[in-house]
Amino acid sequence: MGLFSKHECEECRARFKSYDELVSHAQQAHKRHVVKCASCGKLFLHEKDRLHHVKEEKEHKVDERRHRF
Repeated sequence: MGLFSKHECEECRARFKSYDELVSHAQQAHKRHVVKCASCGKLFLHEKDRLHHVKEEKEHKVDERRHRF
C-alpha cells in the first residue's frame, strides 16, 4: 500500500492524496452526485460517510464542552 492507496476512485481506480481530491475528481470526471454536511459544507461520496462525519463532529463538540469545566 502506497501513499495514494487510501483514496482510490471506485470507477476508474485513479488514486489521490486526500479524500477531498477524490470527491472533486468523482464530481468532475464521473459527474457523481455528492452529499454535503449541513454544518460545515464538507462533501462526501456516500451518505454513510457523511453520517460518520456528523457523528464524530457531535462527539467532538460534547468532549469540548466536558473539558471546558
